[in-house]
Amino acid sequence: MINTNVKISVIVPVYNVEKWLNMCVDSILAQSYKKLEIILVNDGSTDRSGDICDSYSKKDDRIRVFHNKNKGLSYSRNFGVKNSNGKYVMFVDSDDFISDSNIIEKFINILERDKCDFIYTSYCRFDDGNEDKITEILPINIDTEDIKGKSGLEILAKLIEKNSYHHAAYLKICRKNFLIDNKLFFKEGIYHEDAEWSPKLFYYANKVTIYNEPYYMRRMRENSIITTTNEDNMKKKINDRLNIALELIEFFKGIEESSSKNIIINDFVRMYWGDLLLIINLKDKNNFNDCCNTVKNTKEILKYGALKKYKVAYILVKVIGIKNFLVLAKRQLA
Repeated sequence: MINTNVKISVIVPVYNVEKWLNMCVDSILAQSYKKLEIILVNDGSTDRSGDICDSYSKKDDRIRVFHNKNKGLSYSRNFGVKNSNGKYVMFVDSDDFISDSNIIEKFINILERDKCDFIYTSYCRFDDGNEDKITEILPINIDTEDIKGKSGLEILAKLIEKNSYHHAAYLKICRKNFLIDNKLFFKEGIYHEDAEWSPKLFYYANKVTIYNEPYYMRRMRENSIITTTNEDNMKKKINDRLNIALELIEFFKGIEESSSKNIIINDFVRMYWGDLLLIINLKDKNNFNDCCNTVKNTKEILKYGALKKYKVAYILVKVIGIKNFLVLAKRQLA
């Protein structure tokens, strides 16, 4: 039986999304579970997004609006968590929406029943302007029975092994005190902040539950953080992810040796490798050189990879330099 007195906070960072914000907020307001608060954090929008937020707060007292100077997605999420009143928190990006009107009720039932630190969930992707056509569903190839009695690290390793891990913040419905007590806030000033945040959730979690039915509709649109083709933004994305990989390996390498640890660290190396190769696509000399300098400072990551290609790449980068290595890599990929 659901405890209808438990409050959940739905945190929605908002920045220049006037075209999509109504669909997002309406999908939350349509939830069958009513004991919720919606925290709209307007991150210095220059379009009508702030006005739309204010109009919603006048219609429903469960909606709280905060207008801040532009400080980025991480700051907005952290601000939302710190100002939330719910026992649980979930994140929704303001250009996305929720397709299941009963999903929060289901989550409350699971959280109260299992006493877990967070629920790990799935999502659907669709192209902007074509909301009815799903282009991808993130698979979760394990279920709660497969992870019964396992630690957070063991679960993370299992998700990686089964090609079922994604770092997106909106895939985790968390107990608020779990985040606060372990200082699990998003690193500010970087792109892909949830790539740094999510593995640490599993590290600190005593219990994780998996919900395997997609409900979250992820909009793929031009010029978002994910799809941007602006080269300066691409350079920052590459540099941030290279540094995130280093930070995560430094964080995790000190834990007790185990098969789970090796799987997790190798996944960080895989992420690093993919971003290293993206440097090849940079046309601007300054951007290219900047990323190469980041590799010079982080190349030790490659030594931790299980695959032979990572160890060979480390030797080559060390001997012939990152620029010459990328020339060779480009020829191999051509």
